Amino acid sequence: MLLASWIITFLLIIGFGIYAGTRITKSDQWNGSDRSMGIFSVGAMLGAWQIGGMSIVGAAQNGYTMGIAGCWYSIAGGVYFLLMAALAKPMRKYMKASSLPVFLENRYGSSVSKVQAYIWIIFGILYVPIQLKTVASVIQMVLPGISLNLAMFVGVTIAAAYTGFAGMKGSDIIGRIVCIATYVLLIGFVYQNLNDMGGYSGLLTHLPSGYSNLTAMPVQQIVAWAVGGALTTIVSQAALQPMFAAESDHAATWGCILGYVIAAPICILTAIIGMMAKANTNALGDGASAFAWSIAHLSQPLIAGIIFAVITMIVAATMATMMMATGTVISNVYSKQINPHASDSTVLKVSRWGTIAVAYISLAVGFLIPSAQMVNMFLTLNYLVYAPFSFTVIAGLFWDKVTAKASLLSIFSGIIIALIWIFAGLNSKINVVYPTIAISYLVGYLATKSSHH
Repeated sequence: MLLASWIITFLLIIGFGIYAGTRITKSDQWNGSDRSMGIFSVGAMLGAWQIGGMSIVGAAQNGYTMGIAGCWYSIAGGVYFLLMAALAKPMRKYMKASSLPVFLENRYGSSVSKVQAYIWIIFGILYVPIQLKTVASVIQMVLPGISLNLAMFVGVTIAAAYTGFAGMKGSDIIGRIVCIATYVLLIGFVYQNLNDMGGYSGLLTHLPSGYSNLTAMPVQQIVAWAVGGALTTIVSQAALQPMFAAESDHAATWGCILGYVIAAPICILTAIIGMMAKANTNALGDGASAFAWSIAHLSQPLIAGIIFAVITMIVAATMATMMMATGTVISNVYSKQINPHASDSTVLKVSRWGTIAVAYISLAVGFLIPSAQMVNMFLTLNYLVYAPFSFTVIAGLFWDKVTAKASLLSIFSGIIIALIWIFAGLNSKINVVYPTIAISYLVGYLATKSSHH
């Protein structure tokens, strides 16, 4: 029954997305640069992007290992949506293209644009496997006996199939479905099981002391999620693309706010689900499978299959957003640097097949990435790639004196200090986002000032 309900629900959801993609005939419809999305479409896509695997499997893992403090990831980590809302109007004014590298080329020239484009493509290939791990853990619970590698292959095929062909139209439809369904299903699951345990206080009686402590998460980590998210995702092609696709500045602003409203509370539910797993078993090791274990063991097979299908799709939707962003960057590199005279239909084909190619290259990388500490690995990678570019983008919007040289010095100094910080083992003491932002902004500022003396 579990497998049957998973397959049926999954096929229904993905069918809606692929059907929406059949209406796409132009590249600007695929990547969203036709600017046709309303408030709810923007909010649902952003909400699904933020929820993804880290807020589901990762937060449940934290709930299993530390308790309710695991909820901070989505509450603090999603604050960047509010910054995006505040900056939506000027960003849409100066970033008229669908791709961040196009803005950087117009603002600084081809050198900065190329650096960002190539680093983004590499980042996309490294990012997707981390989300694949979360999809795989769910698929393994639905299909007992399937290997991790095969589960990852199934997961990436799911995401690549509808992303490559459905583009923004499919992501819009699937984002709406999975955001609503995820909350309805998880609220129902948590409510029923808390009742069976005598409420939240009853759950705590089965857990180690300290699991009710919201401050069990280090404050500097919570601040790092908020500040790091705000200053890094503001330069993320994947996060910006739905905002750029809005039909108006008003829709973009309120869509970003809605994205935060959708995403922020999710880790409260998933951390509790991880705590439920801990209350019932100590056999889950690092807790990476805590979410899947709870759903499989604490609900009826029919409901479990539906939940697994929706969660599979919301994680696939997060991967899809990243794949689509990477495909957009690839198509811009192709049309700007490789074949400037390419027809629109050719660019659309490159967008689609480039996205699918990135998905399967990422799969090979995924075989090498360990499952333990997925949230920390994901965020460290984010900060390493995004933070060094935030000065270039934000200062480039509001400070016309910033030069290409200052931009490049800021980027490379940030990347270098981030790598040194990580390999020196200092990230466990002070989050890497702090020194990365401090150095890249300082170098960018000083280089800009010196160029005008």
